[in-house]
Amino acid sequence: MKITEKELNTIHACRYCPMCRHACPSEFINYKESDTPRGRAMLLYSVYKGGKPFEESTIDAIYNCFLCGACKSWCEGQEIGGYDIPELIKFARRDIVEQGLAPQSVANIRNALLAYDNTFGIDKSLSYTASIQEKQANILYLLGEGVNYKHPEIARAFTQVLDSCGEEYTLLKDEPTSGKELDLLGYREEAKDKAGRLLKRIRATGCMTVVVSDPLLYDALRNDYPAWGTSFEGEVLHVSEYLLRLLQSGALRLKPNPGKVTLADSEFLGRLNKIYEAPREVIASVPGVEVVEMQWHHEYMQSAGEAAFTFDDRVFDRGKDLGEKISIKAEEAQADMIVVLSATAKQHISATTTLNVLDIAEFAYQNIDKKG
Repeated sequence: MKITEKELNTIHACRYCPMCRHACPSEFINYKESDTPRGRAMLLYSVYKGGKPFEESTIDAIYNCFLCGACKSWCEGQEIGGYDIPELIKFARRDIVEQGLAPQSVANIRNALLAYDNTFGIDKSLSYTASIQEKQANILYLLGEGVNYKHPEIARAFTQVLDSCGEEYTLLKDEPTSGKELDLLGYREEAKDKAGRLLKRIRATGCMTVVVSDPLLYDALRNDYPAWGTSFEGEVLHVSEYLLRLLQSGALRLKPNPGKVTLADSEFLGRLNKIYEAPREVIASVPGVEVVEMQWHHEYMQSAGEAAFTFDDRVFDRGKDLGEKISIKAEEAQADMIVVLSATAKQHISATTTLNVLDIAEFAYQNIDKKG
């Protein structure tokens, strides 16, 4: 693939600069220079300026990136040059796929998405949405694969909130993949095909508002689909935004529950979509709750690995390494509870702490004032 001027600018700038390496979550797993933003830029310089072929070690380094955007948050030259390592990595992955060089672990995930509509390769009959009754409604709730296949308690909590508020809504039976994961792995054309299929299902419900749990799915609907020339005509909200709307309208009331609560910000909701305050306002709506911040929050958050699919040509299994860094900071902030915004964050953080870890939907349902 012919590299663009924007990607070349990123390569030229980032290959000389180590100033964001401390924030890169993939670097501290193996402590390899090739797993830093600078290391990846150097490798891609050798490919796109030096004419070297993609070697196995280079391909591993490109797929070891979690696309979390921490490098951009810490980049002193971001406003001047707009350097964008995540976009460079996605370009390189598309090039690797086009050349037929995708690692087997990546190809396996791609095959699972095409066959089962999830990266785990789990049969659709085992999903939360396999047993739901789809109907026409103004509000459509989309779960995303992490909630649909691994953490259905998040979906149960949010639908119970909707029920308690008297909201009319629907889910998609056998909810399909959005195509987002395929695109992040380098399979853009197949991602666009999946996007078209999902949009057709969304429109068939007649909904005007789509409410989403999964940050990757949210980002796809808000940013990727319009860039690909197709999009949902109604509004797209994250669960935290919809919960805040219910609170502001008075449809949802929360009971007092004193304690210190901290929020683990989401890479794809925060850095890419600037959703920082809505979940904090939901948490602060519980009388008696004190919202405490971890050392690193908002755009300087620590990654939970929302787009960590593979590492060194294996399915990513180092989530505890990421979750522990967040749980340590939560404990240092003397929080009693960590509220998260994705199933991935819940899985990775809860495995490393004795603190209660709840998705924002679970937090709201736990604190509903049923007398109100």
